[in-house]
Amino acid sequence: NGPDFAWVVPAAQRRKADAADLINELRRQGIEVHTSSAACKIGNVEVAAGDYVIRGDQPYHTLLEMYFGVQNYPVANPRPYDDTGWTMQYMRNVKLHKIADKSIFEKPMTLLTSDAKASGGVAGEGGTLVVEHTSDNNLMAFRFRNRDVQMKVAEEDFDLNGRTLRAGALIIPNADRAKLEPQLKDLGLSAWAVTAAPAVKTHAMTIPRIGYIHAWSRTQDEGWVRAALDYYGVPYTYFADQKLKEGNLRSRYDVIVFPHVGGTSASIVNGIAMTGAEPIPYKKTEQTPNLGGVDESDDIRGGMGMEGLQELARFVQQGGTLITEGGTSSLMAEYNLAGGVAVEHPAELFARGSILRGVFSDLHSPIAYGYDGKDLPVYFNQDPVLNAAPVLGGGGGFGGGGRGAAAGPINGGAGQNVTPNAVPMHTSPLDFSEAPPAAASDSGRGGRGGRGGSGASGNSDAAAGPRPRVVLQFPANANDMLLSGTLAGGEAIANRALVVDVPLGTGHVVMFALRPFWRWQTQGAYFLAFNAILNWDHLDAGKP
Repeated sequence: NGPDFAWVVPAAQRRKADAADLINELRRQGIEVHTSSAACKIGNVEVAAGDYVIRGDQPYHTLLEMYFGVQNYPVANPRPYDDTGWTMQYMRNVKLHKIADKSIFEKPMTLLTSDAKASGGVAGEGGTLVVEHTSDNNLMAFRFRNRDVQMKVAEEDFDLNGRTLRAGALIIPNADRAKLEPQLKDLGLSAWAVTAAPAVKTHAMTIPRIGYIHAWSRTQDEGWVRAALDYYGVPYTYFADQKLKEGNLRSRYDVIVFPHVGGTSASIVNGIAMTGAEPIPYKKTEQTPNLGGVDESDDIRGGMGMEGLQELARFVQQGGTLITEGGTSSLMAEYNLAGGVAVEHPAELFARGSILRGVFSDLHSPIAYGYDGKDLPVYFNQDPVLNAAPVLGGGGGFGGGGRGAAAGPINGGAGQNVTPNAVPMHTSPLDFSEAPPAAASDSGRGGRGGRGGSGASGNSDAAAGPRPRVVLQFPANANDMLLSGTLAGGEAIANRALVVDVPLGTGHVVMFALRPFWRWQTQGAYFLAFNAILNWDHLDAGKP
């Protein structure tokens, strides 16, 4: 009975492999999905043959409304447990059209009885393969399945026989088409065979040796990062932060991933308190057969300590790339290992597990490869707020505090109103062309080539040292921020950095204020971190 009678997911959209993955996730949960048998137009929506049609007249209609709806959680409602926004197409960065016309039921369509599969493969003839980078996560699987194959990365957008490809496209000279084409077809990735490599600036894609840090005090959040790497076949060495003290990190790793750890920066450094006379082991024994496995310890007390933190800084200074998110990003800034980046704790901010608009401020950065629009929905939960404005004298020295994350106000300081949605929030449409936002401003909404906002992406300056390079940031106008969930005090995060690349010595600290890997929901943001891994030794590409 509407108001949404169906939802259409274009099969040939830019992120077509992840669109198919969304469809398969729905089917695993009992959702019926059809494919359109012929092109048609429903209202203002053009439906192509082969597009996925999810009808509203089915048993799990309510589940579809939950997944595809925009959550609106007024600040005066009771304090939420955690997430207030989970709109599926936003989190996965997949295009989806709502159909408010009941005539969709009369159009010819066929029920899907097996997994959806994006079209992929190779077109053309020639010895060089060019694989398009669309930020589809299957590209990560393709690269690591073929880790011994030499590949180059285009550092700029370029034309290929009349088709414009984004920076980040993979160029494979002397390609073994018989080996690679079946993989590209299976993964739903598009490639073209050409006789000569395109005339575009490139760098070699060097597969890194990856170290992966966990803290014994908390492993739940980092498990979601590990799940993503495992799913796409990315190998890494998993070890506890206590082992950082052993040093010699650069001789073993090129990239270190240090996911979010709860608590303050000081508690992350110190780890589980060294209280009591007896050690606390975590290992497989006859008494505890289900412990250990991926990692174990005779005593999980104590963390990296200042010695381990110094070794982590030394790893970056010697040319390594460190990837942090959430609490570990705060750690880098608060211990002055991210010159020019400060952590703020605005008391007026209330952003509990919401989907907010991210604006690309530097689409030339390798971290942004494959992304085509200027906006990206991201998951953000209160902390950290990163101010990456250039600071004179900031050079990445060691020292400082460890203040940690502030708890923030309860519902923005507003009194609770237990009537649901009594005073609805203002939410902004993701696509302004479909519904212009009220009282919104385009100021600060950077497109390709934009380099403004909270931190300039310049080269070294004699007075200031290397500057942080802001890749993704919040909009300038608070009215543009909230896509789904809740938000109060958005002015406090205007133009603040969501993804920032900080030079340190000859290496880089890539800091995420957003959570790129969150509960297997944020697939649309995965490739921000994947790009940092794949281009770990060329993150300065595209700088002015």
